[in-house]
Amino acid sequence: MTLVAFVTLPVEIDASRRALAWLEGTSITSDATHRKAQDALKWAAYTYVVAALASLASLLYFLAMMGGRRD
Repeated sequence: MTLVAFVTLPVEIDASRRALAWLEGTSITSDATHRKAQDALKWAAYTYVVAALASLASLLYFLAMMGGRRD
């Protein structure tokens, strides 16, 4: 799962970037709503960053548990 999370991370960040470019190109949003859309897309991309880091933390935790002492 960690590998999948990190492989899809650039795709998801690029999707947010492309969506913002599309909004700019079509002039579908006003200045006020464009800033809100930009903020929402930025935070949507950050959710994938957080998920990838959480997946990495879980992987490291389980690897530490497997490599620990077994008394």
